[in-house]
Amino acid sequence: MAHQRRTREQWRRLVEGWPGSGLTQSQYCARHRISVASLHRWREAFHRESAARAGPAGARCEEPLRLLPVEFCERSAPHSAGSALTLVFDEGLRVEIAPGFDAPTLTRVVSALRGCEPA
Repeated sequence: MAHQRRTREQWRRLVEGWPGSGLTQSQYCARHRISVASLHRWREAFHRESAARAGPAGARCEEPLRLLPVEFCERSAPHSAGSALTLVFDEGLRVEIAPGFDAPTLTRVVSALRGCEPA
């Protein structure tokens, strides 16, 4: 195949275009005049970048993160002594977090409660 220098963004578009093309990798690569090995190499590179951006726990969800308002008020609900933070989910589920918690573990717990698959 003739050598053509492509930008990173061009490779991103090529990589993202293949799954929805309805073509096999070989057919897609032939149509776009790229090698299967190059497509594979760029897919892996973009996958690694995406995994690195997902954070230390590697949890990724289909839906984007939503920020919700936080209200500070007097404690009216029962809580464990020594909890530094309480997360309350839409369904009323409460997670109490003690001082000195392990952030990666909390990330995995929250992802599991939200129904996200770890990467």
